Formats: sequence, structure tokens, C-alpha cells
Amino acid sequence: MKFLSYYFLPISISLLLHAGLVAVLLVNWQTGVQPRKLAPPKYIEAKLVELKPQSKKKASAKKKPKIVDLAAKRRAEEKRKQLAEQKRQTQLKKEKEAEAKKAAEKKKREEALKEKKAREKEQADLRRKQALQQEFEEALLEEEGLLQEELYATEASSYADAIRRRIEQSWSRPPSARNDMRCELTIDMVPNGRVVDVNIKTSSGSLSFDRSALAAVKKVEVFPEIKDMPIDIFERHFRKFSLAFQPEDLRQ
Repeated sequence: MKFLSYYFLPISISLLLHAGLVAVLLVNWQTGVQPRKLAPPKYIEAKLVELKPQSKKKASAKKKPKIVDLAAKRRAEEKRKQLAEQKRQTQLKKEKEAEAKKAAEKKKREEALKEKKAREKEQADLRRKQALQQEFEEALLEEEGLLQEELYATEASSYADAIRRRIEQSWSRPPSARNDMRCELTIDMVPNGRVVDVNIKTSSGSLSFDRSALAAVKKVEVFPEIKDMPIDIFERHFRKFSLAFQPEDLRQ
């Protein structure tokens, strides 16, 4: 089919030329009165020319043989792989940096929390120690206070005994005194031991007995033992104190 398509046009042209020549001869033969000597016919030599499609000729003219540069292709492939590896390494680096940053932030938070707990524990321990120290000091002060009170009481008792002896020496019991009588006086003194005031707090019921008790204190007037007394003992026990008088004894 391809062969016929290539030779169809030349064959058609050749046939048309021969048909035209025959037609001319026939016309001349019919119209002429006298026959003419015909010249020998000139034959047209027809040659078959192979015609190729124009489009394919153009395509063949445009089509050039491709020369594949394997080295350039290899370099391009290596470049592509290199760029892909660089991209992968960059992404991997970013991921590692992000993970490192995340781990660092986590570690920082954990350390901050640990430090906070340590500070809280330290503060709690300090408060507990301070509380224990305060309790110890308070207990110590209380004990010292009790000891001091005991010491003061002992010293006060010794001073009271000295005061009783001095008053007993100056007291003249009335003949009407009986064992069931009791008179209690309130005595005011100053730090040098001088009596500044004395009053009956509780009467014995006997005027003479009460007066004898008042007279005994006023007669002493000054208690020398008081001036050597520690001021805190004086203030607590002897600035104003009570003294009981009974016939059989002199009691504070």
C-alpha cells in the first residue's frame, strides 16, 4: 500500500499525457479532408519519481540524531543526589536541633523544679529547726524561770526569816493574847528597807493585840537586810507584803 501511494501520482500523469495525445490524433483524423502524412509520434518518456510526503520530509529535515552525553547525565544525577542529601542533612540537623532544644528545655524545667523543691525543703527544715530552737529556748527560759523563782523564793524566805526575827524581838505580846488570835498586817517599804506604811489587813478581834502588832513593826522602822536585797526580789516580795501575828509565833 505504501508503494502504490508513492507511485500513484507519476502513473496518473503519464496516463493523462498518453490519453491527451490519442485525443489529438483522433480529432485531426476526423476533421481533415485530405489525409496528411503524420509525423512520427514523439514519445514522452515518463519516469517514475518517488515522492515522499512533504510532512515527513520536513520532519526528517528537523530530526537530528541525539548525542547522549553520559558524563553530563552522570554529573546531573550526582548533583541531584548531592542536593537531595544536603536537603536530608539539613532537615536532619533541624530535627536534631529541635530535639536538643526540647530536651534542654525539659532539663531546665526539671532542674528548676528540683531547685524549687530543694528550697522548699530547706525552708521547711529551717522553720522546723527554728520552731524546735524556739521551743527549746522557751523550755529553757521556763526552766530558768522556775529555777530563778525557786532561787528567789529561797532568798525571799531567808530575808523573811530575818524580818520575822527582828519584829519578834521588838514585839510585846499583850497579857490578853490567846492562841486563837491572829492579826495580819500589810507593810509597805522602800528599797533601803525603811517602812513607809503599815495597816491592819485582818483584825484579831482584840484591839490591844492589833495595836501590839502595829507597834512592833513601827518600832523596827528600818530593816537593814533589805538594802542588800536584789531589787527584783524586793519588787516581787517585799515592796508590799503581808505579815501575820499569832501569840505562839510570828508568821509571814
